[in-house]
Amino acid sequence: MAFRFESMIIEIHAPHSEVNESILKPVKEKVLSFSHLIKDVVKAEIILREDATASPQESKVCEIRLTLYGDCLFVHRRSGSFNESACLAVDELERAVLLQAKLQHGLPDQITSTVKV
Repeated sequence: MAFRFESMIIEIHAPHSEVNESILKPVKEKVLSFSHLIKDVVKAEIILREDATASPQESKVCEIRLTLYGDCLFVHRRSGSFNESACLAVDELERAVLLQAKLQHGLPDQITSTVKV
């Protein structure tokens, strides 16, 4: 399932499981809000899957890959429910996006200049 907003594409993959729309709607809205913090966001890919080899308390996995021009942010969280793992992943991704925005808008680490002699 893919959604196109202004200049950003959001793809949602849920192989082998049915995920409720009530889980996806807040995740889509939050991911879409990242494009307001960083203008370079091109694509968001959300993968919700079950890990059969993990314990039941950590069998639901949410992975979010946010593609920026020239960079990529990736978050992987697991929990007992898709709702909880999606919330944890979005919160972690928000911290990464805020850090990326701060780095983009901040001053460089070193100030270099050229002086003609």
